[in-house]
Amino acid sequence: MTAAMTRPVSRFLLICALLSSVAATGAQTQRAEPRDPYPPPPTPVLPVLGGTPGQPLLGRLRVFEDWAVGCDNRLTCSAVSLLPAGVGETYAVLVWIERAGGPGGQANIELSGAYDLKGRIDLFIDNEAAGQLMAARDSARATGPAALTLIRRLGSSYSFNLRQGKAPVAAPSLSGLAEALRYIDETQGRIGSAAALAAIGDKPATLARPLPAGVSVPLSPDGPPPDGAVALNDEEQQAARRLAVCDGRLRNNYPIETHPLDRSHVLVLLACDAGADNVSSTVLIASGEPGARQFQIARFDLMPGFTGAPGTPPLIVNAKWNPARALLSSFSRGRPLGDCGTSESYRWDGAMFRLTEARAMPVCRGAWEWPVIWSAAAP
Repeated sequence: MTAAMTRPVSRFLLICALLSSVAATGAQTQRAEPRDPYPPPPTPVLPVLGGTPGQPLLGRLRVFEDWAVGCDNRLTCSAVSLLPAGVGETYAVLVWIERAGGPGGQANIELSGAYDLKGRIDLFIDNEAAGQLMAARDSARATGPAALTLIRRLGSSYSFNLRQGKAPVAAPSLSGLAEALRYIDETQGRIGSAAALAAIGDKPATLARPLPAGVSVPLSPDGPPPDGAVALNDEEQQAARRLAVCDGRLRNNYPIETHPLDRSHVLVLLACDAGADNVSSTVLIASGEPGARQFQIARFDLMPGFTGAPGTPPLIVNAKWNPARALLSSFSRGRPLGDCGTSESYRWDGAMFRLTEARAMPVCRGAWEWPVIWSAAAP
């Protein structure tokens, strides 16, 4: 599983909250199509930086009863278990299934625990023993042929139970999994293949759609950023705030963030809106000599899933800058539990922020991991 199981939300707090407030999960109607979490961004009427080399085309998200599934631009597909709609109980384990695209695409399955998951985990499918997995660090994993066998059996069965030692562990529902697996087979071009997850046939195991070309986002050609913090003087801060059109009430609570991007550009984040769980910031780029910097609205090849109103600069939610990887991330919670929303990461290429990964979860039903719907290499 590539970069999976890393959502920045506390599993323990999520499960505890679900136990006490399942009635407010905001669950969706079974098989209903999710709304598009990435509406077309508004067209800025303010100055922007650079031009767009092509907008990433995000994969489609689907919900089949108690499973959500999505595929990225490289035909890697992932399915994740959901809390059953309207059921007043929860599970302690989330199941993540992933299948890489292409003729040799490997299958993986991972059980991720909300609590302390360790040691031998016994699996029971339709009340029959189905083997064991060894758990460490709250997860247990199977790959390759073993994973393919387990996934197929789960997709063709009715019940799934787990036991850790002598103690039962609440497991997810299998309702909708068969449809989710078939959707993966269809997207990857494996219908009727001997290597399919659900739509198994007698066609060659190598039957699959060819892999689309990969996308790589390079570092800025303007060299690594200089060491040390970047400070804006009063005049520069005022100029940045005028361009950002920020709510003045947030100035004292959320100071301006600055991060050097390369030798010529500085990332400037200004908090413009805040709620209980989300802080939305305008993203500016500063250039020029210290004390006389000029500011422009940053360009993104694809804006985050929730952005600004028409006529205002776009917003990025709960922004975090990772200097080691030169990545800017956004994580927009659909509700306080953090079990729905959108998540993106971007790399600065010298002219704009380019998308390296997008995840989304359109329904609020207890999932702390979200399907990947876009991926690009960020060496």
